[in-house]
Amino acid sequence: LSLSPFLEMIQGDTVTQPSNSTLVKETENTTIHCKYDLTSGGTPYLFWYIQDPNQAPQLILNSYAQEDIPPRFQNRFSASPDKTEKTFHLNISAAVLSDSATYFCALRPTL
Repeated sequence: LSLSPFLEMIQGDTVTQPSNSTLVKETENTTIHCKYDLTSGGTPYLFWYIQDPNQAPQLILNSYAQEDIPPRFQNRFSASPDKTEKTFHLNISAAVLSDSATYFCALRPTL
């Protein structure tokens, strides 16, 4: 199982993820790291996406409305923003083969 992170930058605000792949055995728990810097101030609106091979990215969850999580991710995927550390790590419990994909964290600036 290989989980590949991606780097995303939006309008001066930044989101940083490690550039290496994370190898996880099935049924193990893992965390994919995401650190952000909100230069514009305000509240960070953070998002986690998954991109399966040859597919468009799909929203996994966001930092403000947990009820919108697609059923595929509801029981095993979680993330909580830490405003002090400026992180939004994605936690995956009991990994399965279908979790093998590219994951990326995104930040929407506050207007």
